[in-house]
Amino acid sequence: MSRSLDDLSSRFRPLVDELLQQAAAAGIEVRIIDTLRTPAEQEANVAKGVSWTLRSKHLPGPEGKAEAIDIAPISVLGLKAWAPRHADWQRLGLIGENLGLRWGGRWIKTPDLAHFEYLEK
Repeated sequence: MSRSLDDLSSRFRPLVDELLQQAAAAGIEVRIIDTLRTPAEQEANVAKGVSWTLRSKHLPGPEGKAEAIDIAPISVLGLKAWAPRHADWQRLGLIGENLGLRWGGRWIKTPDLAHFEYLEK
């Protein structure tokens, strides 16, 4: 599992850079949880119940790079279950959505607050 921004696709990376810059400007310090995963890592995540699909955008795409990133506000990392109702999640999610990213925090069945992915236009 990678945490490197260099493992993001060329069309996704500029949006992530902007997400990180706008989060910092809003006073939200974040930690990168992961970017690129191998198929075996993704299978293990599904088996552990921390991911729900084998077709994740964390897997290598056409460039061999990911089109998803998991990031979390540092303010929540020491809190129980990463404090899903903490205001920093909503603020971070809105920043990503305003950049045109799909935010996992909007998923109905199983929200994934840390997840952002490239949205085909």
